[in-house]
Amino acid sequence: MARGIGPRLGAVVAALAVLLGAVAYQPAPPAAAGTDRAATGADWVVESPASHGMDPAKLEEARDYAMVPSRNTQAVIVVHQGAIVAEWYGPGADQASYGTSWSVAKSVTSSLIGIALGEGLIPGIDEPMTTYFPEWIGTPKEAITLRHVLHMESGLDFEEDYDPANAADSDIIQMIATQRDQLAYAAGLPVEVPPGTQFDYSSGDTMLLSGVLQQATGMSAGAYARQKLFDPLGMGAVDWWQDAEGHTLTYCCVDATARDFARFGQLYLDGGQWGGQQVVPASWVTDSLTDTAATNDGYGYQWWLDAGSNGIPDRYTAIGFDGQAITVIPSLDLVVVRFGTYVKSPCPPIADPNLVAYLPPLGLVPGKGTVPPSDFSATDFLRPIVDSFTSPGDGDAAAPAGATAPEPATPGATNRAAADECANVASTPTTTTAVPGLPETAGAAAAVPVAGRPGYTG
Repeated sequence: MARGIGPRLGAVVAALAVLLGAVAYQPAPPAAAGTDRAATGADWVVESPASHGMDPAKLEEARDYAMVPSRNTQAVIVVHQGAIVAEWYGPGADQASYGTSWSVAKSVTSSLIGIALGEGLIPGIDEPMTTYFPEWIGTPKEAITLRHVLHMESGLDFEEDYDPANAADSDIIQMIATQRDQLAYAAGLPVEVPPGTQFDYSSGDTMLLSGVLQQATGMSAGAYARQKLFDPLGMGAVDWWQDAEGHTLTYCCVDATARDFARFGQLYLDGGQWGGQQVVPASWVTDSLTDTAATNDGYGYQWWLDAGSNGIPDRYTAIGFDGQAITVIPSLDLVVVRFGTYVKSPCPPIADPNLVAYLPPLGLVPGKGTVPPSDFSATDFLRPIVDSFTSPGDGDAAAPAGATAPEPATPGATNRAAADECANVASTPTTTTAVPGLPETAGAAAAVPVAGRPGYTG
């Protein structure tokens, strides 16, 4: 399988490319006495870096690196011990500006699988995928388990190739540009190698999780995320793209503010807890950040893992195209968010190949894409932030300790395109729109905890 990332795409194909980062799950123990987490409610607390023992001059180095115009950084947020200690925005952007996740959404999807496991809606991590795709029974695919898919070891043949010269053989381009039902496309992929024997980064694998969540919970993955993840975290207006058949694109495309993406990183740093509530089961967080024994490829359950390299200590990262990243460094109690320049279309959050030609060469509704960074190195960006703990300075370039910055009322208001481009788009699915034929809320859904499975409070 050809898995290398090809050269930058042009015109519409370039915009298509960016669409691409049985265990009992129990709640974590309560925080130790005296532990003070600033991010415990709807609003972030903003404190000075000096009050956290961080050198503001080093943070300014990171800011200056990220904000070089050619690096097209829209937002950077640095969170230490649950408080924002640095927050920077590019030209025309602010706290209300939408960013898009691209493949950062894969880590969000992983959290939903953990939540569904904790609720007993999924029997276990080694559940056969035939539970959700019965058409696989009696085929070579029947050996594939949920664990294989989460680790991207399904063995399904999916070409994650962004080179326009290879568009005819690229599954990622074909899935986005030609398929109204992307879930059906992913489910129809052929087997190339036995499951569990080879890691191959595949957005097709993660798209299968849209079907798992839909069947297990009785609602779309986007609706389940709103109810079980986004609302508990206090995330505001969030759009998660769907295909034309209403399936959430679980491999990509969550639109939210940088501050809201930081909430997700903080959630994992705190073992799945937010504001005293166990949102994601603690043992799922731990398991998600464990490499697969079979291939040891630095990949957990939809998270990239690094035990420490190039002067950056232990970290795990949700990574997306064009430098989108949520980096968590547990040993420093640190979350760093970096998102690139993004123009969000006002069109409905639906990726329909029939609309591809509607906005040429800007790309698919509802996003017009991020702007790729030039010469951007995550290591060079993170290193001065890490070094800020070892070289304390006398100055302070951030907000005073305890200050809380105001949040604009309308996320995304500052970087939306003109609405008239969507005049001919009739359907308007949203994050909370259920898949056709499925109930929208858990209370109305047919899904119930698996019989005999213990109840969970996580």
